[in-house]
Amino acid sequence: MVRVSAARVHAALFTVAALFSLNYIVSKLGMRAFTPVTFAYLRIVGSALLIHVVIPRDRTPLSRSDNWQLAGFALLAIVLNQTLFLAGLALTTAHIAAILITTIPVFVLAAAISLGRERATAMKVGGILLAAAGALLVIRGEHAQGARSAAIGAILITMNCLCYALYLVLSKPMMARVSARRVISRMFDIAAVLMIPVAIVPLMRQRWDAIPASAWVALAVVIIGPTVIGYMLQAWALTYAESSVVAAYTYAQPVLTTLMAAAFLGERLRSATAIAAILIFGGVYLAARRN
Repeated sequence: MVRVSAARVHAALFTVAALFSLNYIVSKLGMRAFTPVTFAYLRIVGSALLIHVVIPRDRTPLSRSDNWQLAGFALLAIVLNQTLFLAGLALTTAHIAAILITTIPVFVLAAAISLGRERATAMKVGGILLAAAGALLVIRGEHAQGARSAAIGAILITMNCLCYALYLVLSKPMMARVSARRVISRMFDIAAVLMIPVAIVPLMRQRWDAIPASAWVALAVVIIGPTVIGYMLQAWALTYAESSVVAAYTYAQPVLTTLMAAAFLGERLRSATAIAAILIFGGVYLAARRN
């Protein structure tokens, strides 16, 4: 494996966190016109097409076992992940969704330990707890409404986190031997087919004539930034970093999303965010340190 500096890996992971944070804002704007499932399917299909057009093809041969694994990864990381995420986001606020995403490192660490992939060191656990404290400050600062729809949205977001955490842990061995663009390209191809049964009815019921140009622009931004670039960068980083380190960067999303939501959605920015940011990035630093 080619040696890559830790700074490049962490720069890539921070870029992914920023793109994923942008996704909350732009997706909320786009789903004012699209239904969540329609938006999710168009995002998947558009990303699959863009990957084939823009990114150089990698024709590394894949075994039957590889293809079955990729089908599982596509189901977890794309079909279930994006459908549950967008459906949950439509029912709750960008702040709450970003806060709940911070459960991913907890799920990742539990899965990795269960599979014997990583050791639960004091430094990793301490980093996760410190970052979790920052996330709790955001929760306390952002008053969550007790509406039934918001509760359902929270459940869907949490299920999305579990699916994505399993993908991060289970896909790492393949990422170490197969290029990121090969894995991601095949995953999106498979996902575009797997999601047809779920998306066919919402696609038929979608009022296409009522979709404004701004919603199509939002869809294009989500496809290019958080999806194609975000997935590719994260897959590349997963080659050189442990899955718990990759997952720990989700703790940056509540702060970044809070800032973006204040600027673009008019959501209230609270003073506790500054303290939360210190705890969150401190936790990411500790989780990423070697013993």
